[in-house]
Amino acid sequence: MFHKLKLLIQSKSKSRFAQPLLGFIAFIESIFFPIPPDLLLLPICFFNRNKIFFSIINCTLFSVLGGCVAYFLGFFLYESIVIYLDESKITKYIDFYNNWGVLSVLIGGFTPIPFKVITITSGFMKFDFTLFIASSIFARGLRFLIVGLIIKYFSEKGFYFLNKYKLYIFVLLPFLIIILIIKIMK
Repeated sequence: MFHKLKLLIQSKSKSRFAQPLLGFIAFIESIFFPIPPDLLLLPICFFNRNKIFFSIINCTLFSVLGGCVAYFLGFFLYESIVIYLDESKITKYIDFYNNWGVLSVLIGGFTPIPFKVITITSGFMKFDFTLFIASSIFARGLRFLIVGLIIKYFSEKGFYFLNKYKLYIFVLLPFLIIILIIKIMK
């Protein structure tokens, strides 16, 4: 049964619809979809090693484009829901997000935190759109690049490595990168 599933995934990952589907999943995941594009990116990278960088760029581009849609949803829906919220608490959160927004986007774009939460919140908080785009490209691109390169260089062992060390790769590594960025910026 596992062999049949592997053959099915392989055939779908090599189909002419694999890249459009990957882009679509990356796009909608940044807005509302609960399944991360990594689950499709992994087999596409594994079975199409000559298209790894194209797949990474595709996934990053559409993830960021979906993030832009979610950003604007948060941006424009804010006015319609603010009347139901305690503005004094919102103001404190907005100040925090404005001071640390880039780090919030970097963490959300790289870690298992659903990216849609960061994208919608960024719009809701009216976070600088240019910084949002730059942070999203960096975080999502780095995340997908790491996944793709691990599969490219470690093949089937890469799946095991990603599964075993995902906490370190997608939680601790981003925090180390952010600490490094903070130290450089000081």
